[in-house]
Amino acid sequence: MTTHEPEPDELPDVPQPGWPGPDRYTLLAMVELDEALDADVRVDAAHAVVSDGVVRAFGPRWNEWLAQALAAEGVDPGDLAALLRDDELAERVVRRMRDRMRADDDAPDLPDEEFGWYAYAPGDPAGSREAFRRAVRRRAQTARHALLAPRRPRVAGRRDER
Repeated sequence: MTTHEPEPDELPDVPQPGWPGPDRYTLLAMVELDEALDADVRVDAAHAVVSDGVVRAFGPRWNEWLAQALAAEGVDPGDLAALLRDDELAERVVRRMRDRMRADDDAPDLPDEEFGWYAYAPGDPAGSREAFRRAVRRRAQTARHALLAPRRPRVAGRRDER
């Protein structure tokens, strides 16, 4: 029995949609790796992968746009660690870089921002968080109950629904 290994020319050139995205986390990954390189940490392979991802996410001129965005925010373009220290600055820089992406024909298209992942339902922004908080507060009580309460008896002829 053999498995089919894809040939290199069968592999898709286009990455899966959604990763890497032109977002704060992609940019901060690159900044963290640059900081690690400055500290003489061996991250050559990781740097190659992430730098390719940043180019795929932001476009080939991302480094130039990053320096311009930092300068526009009043930060020294050589001080990339400022992005790691200040999340709001990182968000503003990414917004500026996305604006530059919209104006550049060589940059990839921005993802649709209409949808997003959230920890709560759109119609009930506090309900699911409250239910989670209640469950956390009652965690010790629920554990004691599960430990001390007798198990339900099994009834002949009844099956669990799946």
